[in-house]
Amino acid sequence: MPARMSDHWWWRPGVRPGRRLLVWHILPGDQPEVCDLVRQCQDKLAGLDGLDPVPAEWLHMTTQIVGFEDEIPAAEVEAMVARVADRLGRVAPIEVELGKLWLHWEAVALGIRPPRALDSVRAVIREATGAAVRTHQLGDEPEWTPHVSVAYSNADRDARPVIDALALRPEPAPLRVARVHLVAQERVDHLYRWEPRAVVRLGE
Repeated sequence: MPARMSDHWWWRPGVRPGRRLLVWHILPGDQPEVCDLVRQCQDKLAGLDGLDPVPAEWLHMTTQIVGFEDEIPAAEVEAMVARVADRLGRVAPIEVELGKLWLHWEAVALGIRPPRALDSVRAVIREATGAAVRTHQLGDEPEWTPHVSVAYSNADRDARPVIDALALRPEPAPLRVARVHLVAQERVDHLYRWEPRAVVRLGE
């Protein structure tokens, strides 16, 4: 775990207010046990400065950033979604456990067990993106640690109080991955918000 945390809210290359990224997410907001687990962790962190908790409606597991919406033609988006739907239609929904503490230098997050259980889902999305989208960002994050962020750091700070606050962690929660969502995401102040673009169901 890192000894210090830093500000998550710096502007990444190409990102600016109002500009949207197309992103594939797994959205757990309709699973009460997941939302309750995140809330319990946020309650433990509530007395600490320098953290922005993620509201329940915006909880997400980033699975793949595709690219900027203004650079990708609608026909390419449609082709990508169709390829993802075709391939994930042959994959049964996946059950994992959410609850492994994952402290990044910019965020507090919960990871999954088994840690590689969702790799097949991401592989389908990356293959479809590479085949259908000419201007994409597949090379930016080739490695993936599936996680749901509990809070983002908004300052340079010692990580020890965060680690200590979560020393007694709540019991893990089951997470059922039966859908993936393509969204158009933008940063608004210290929050990621999005509009839906497509939903693909596993096993259909």
